[in-house]
Amino acid sequence: MESTKNKKTVLAAGFSGMVFFGVAFVIMGAVLPSLIQKFNLDTTSASTLAGLLPFGILLGSVIFGPVIDRFGYKALMIAASMITIAGLELLAFSGSVQSARFAIFLIGFGGGTLNGLTNALVSDISDDSARASNLSILGLFYTIGAVAIPLLFATLSKTVSYSAIVSNAGILMSLPIFYYLFVQFPDAKFKQGIPFAKVIALVKEPFLIILSFVLFFQSGLEGISNNWIPAYLEQTSSAARELSMYALTAIIVGIGAGRLLLGFLLRFISKHITLVASMFISATGIIILAYYKNPSFILPASFLLGLGFASSFPVILGEIGEKYKEMSGTAFSIALVIALTGNTLLNLLVGMVSLDNFHLIVLGSTAAIVSLYLLSLTLKK
Repeated sequence: MESTKNKKTVLAAGFSGMVFFGVAFVIMGAVLPSLIQKFNLDTTSASTLAGLLPFGILLGSVIFGPVIDRFGYKALMIAASMITIAGLELLAFSGSVQSARFAIFLIGFGGGTLNGLTNALVSDISDDSARASNLSILGLFYTIGAVAIPLLFATLSKTVSYSAIVSNAGILMSLPIFYYLFVQFPDAKFKQGIPFAKVIALVKEPFLIILSFVLFFQSGLEGISNNWIPAYLEQTSSAARELSMYALTAIIVGIGAGRLLLGFLLRFISKHITLVASMFISATGIIILAYYKNPSFILPASFLLGLGFASSFPVILGEIGEKYKEMSGTAFSIALVIALTGNTLLNLLVGMVSLDNFHLIVLGSTAAIVSLYLLSLTLKK
């Protein structure tokens, strides 16, 4: 059994690694205007450049699970952190579009690896009673990283170049690596190699696949909200550009506040009740945005939308971590790859339909999450 002291040091490592992913996930949006100006990019070139980030995240999500199950956490934790930092430094000083593309891919790949790895790590080190709670707190650290970058750019970009901001962010992120060297991470589960038959059996597990599709819709919800809420509000509510950007910030703050609250509530309240209630909260938020056009409702409704988003990932990953302890890394890889696929496909769906129907996609996704989760409970043994 892990000592309480060592559990705390491992949790601290996981939390710091998730900050890295928060930075990696939002860095593209912060630097893209500067890259467009620096390299004189048109819309097609800019979108191709931005598309390398989710591709890198997806690839990192595929590889992390089997690697940690086979070799353990420490080497990959350090390697993924260094890859992310290398991407940031290369992005800061890129002299060509080609080097910027490679930098963005590295950031996505390192960040995606860290996202899955830290979720699996926190799950593995947590007792069953604290798993979902600790995963909620882990999500809060994502929010810290995700909010830090736009705040830095908002406050410093007029006086400091984007290169200096990104480069110094990379330097700061290198500090936890020295800490990782001295942390006693959990051992590899299959030091002699992962049995291929067990991987195939895992892919065929109905419980895992259904829970993964809960995350398919949840990741899609978060993705389309981050990408489309400002445009949706400007088109359907005639919201000012500044107000629509504040609404996006309110969603992120809502997710962070929800994760902080869930870190305590999930120790006392059923996960089932929490997830279903959360989806009703998100549904309430989007209904207010869609049908009550008063500008004074936009920020509180956006906050409710984010607040409801907070529970799905920690609850579902907690269920997966509890059920598949023997191969938690590989199980998390399967779940996160399906989740990221949902992010991509729901964004494509929004692009194919009128923004007037955006709220219907959100409501349909919340209903799908509740239905699939309740279905999974009938399969849980």
